[in-house]
Amino acid sequence: MTTTATAAVAAAMAEPLTMFVVVRKDLTLNWPIGAVMTQACHAATAALWEARDLPETLAYTQVLDSMHKVVLEVRVK
Repeated sequence: MTTTATAAVAAAMAEPLTMFVVVRKDLTLNWPIGAVMTQACHAATAALWEARDLPETLAYTQVLDSMHKVVLEVRVK
């Protein structure tokens, strides 16, 4: 592990990073909830993959039991 990654892991332990997944409520009116959640999972996985080389992402994924996630629902007018 590089010095930068080690520092990022130490920082994450002090103040854990959190992934926020935001899901539009109106999508559940036309799609089954399982399909909406599948799309949310794909988006979260893609975000991790795109940021895979960042020290913060490396720190976030070092300890699988402490990968904090928050799922929020938003209403669209």
